Amino acid sequence: MGGEESDQAQRTRLLEGLAASIREKGLAATQLADIVRHARASRRTFYKHFPDKDACFVELARRLSTEVRGGVRSVIDADAPWELQVSTAIDTYLSALASDPAMTLTFASASLGPTIVRAQREAIEQYAVLVQEISAGESFRQAGIPPISLVRAYMLVSGLSQTVIRAVEHGENVLGLAPEFKAVFGVVLASGPVAIAQH
Repeated sequence: MGGEESDQAQRTRLLEGLAASIREKGLAATQLADIVRHARASRRTFYKHFPDKDACFVELARRLSTEVRGGVRSVIDADAPWELQVSTAIDTYLSALASDPAMTLTFASASLGPTIVRAQREAIEQYAVLVQEISAGESFRQAGIPPISLVRAYMLVSGLSQTVIRAVEHGENVLGLAPEFKAVFGVVLASGPVAIAQH
């Protein structure tokens, strides 16, 4: 089973190299030399796969986001009461972010370029879609929970994301946010659309 390393294996090793450097010194301080050192690869190999550090980070962020969303989706029992589904989803999401604070904090880095910021928004949108999918389940319907709009779901997820980053920056316990998140999600999901009088 000899032969050269596959392109996919090289790419994965470079992404892992970037992740290792971020955990070691942060995204802003990470240089190409750090990525290839951790990946045990050459600059030539890096440029074969990515035009620059930002492009590498965008793919890393997308992979990590997909993994976390998949983890959240996999633990939810669609037949469970809706409150339990929300609670399980939030606990799983927060546990994933709390397990890798250096990577979580990276998303608040002042060095993020426009490509990375767009990738962040795409990830939040995907989480918002997941909230929509979960809340469209039969348990929610039976409880009289109306469908949530993508915009409202996006507000919830983006607020959650920024609050997690704030907690990491302040050295607070990310898992301790769970009760507040569950309260907010519960109120928003159960309330449905509410019209505010125009003046």
